[in-house]
Amino acid sequence: MKNTLSDNDLQRQLRADDKKALESVYLSYKQAFLNYAKRYDIATSDVLDIYQDAIIAMHQNFVTSQLELQNSTIKTYLFGIGKNKIFKTLKAQQRVIRVDVENDNYTEIKIEEELPTANQHALAKRLSELSETCKTVLQLFYYRNLTIEEIVGLTHYKDANTVRSHKSRCLKHLKTLFKVN
Repeated sequence: MKNTLSDNDLQRQLRADDKKALESVYLSYKQAFLNYAKRYDIATSDVLDIYQDAIIAMHQNFVTSQLELQNSTIKTYLFGIGKNKIFKTLKAQQRVIRVDVENDNYTEIKIEEELPTANQHALAKRLSELSETCKTVLQLFYYRNLTIEEIVGLTHYKDANTVRSHKSRCLKHLKTLFKVN
């Protein structure tokens, strides 16, 4: 299905929360997204969920943030959201580690070994030597993949800059523990 509206007109309608425009985008790019996602080893039902989540995220960005795309099309923006959601899904399933080679070319590395490596044991030992506040900040940021702002909401820190500086000091301390031992 080809859009009969220009991309700018479609964006304007999406910002106005036009459900017909949203339906048009959904139907126009669904098959192309499904074909794009075939390069990843994800079940079709999961890909459909990811596509729907990407559509919802895109719609919310247009309606609530009044998004205006200057340098890309709606399709490019939607596929970018979808691609990030695909990688989050793969990461959550711990099946693929993404290594950025050049621009948009990725190398996929299958994870077969589930046992902790020597490096992981060493990291666990060094983490146990940190203060509880350092452990908490580093675990929230690196293990749970929370943003700095989300960490501010979950902890006693007053703002994002405080969390950033504390995380930086804790990471620096952790690195020195590796050098000492």
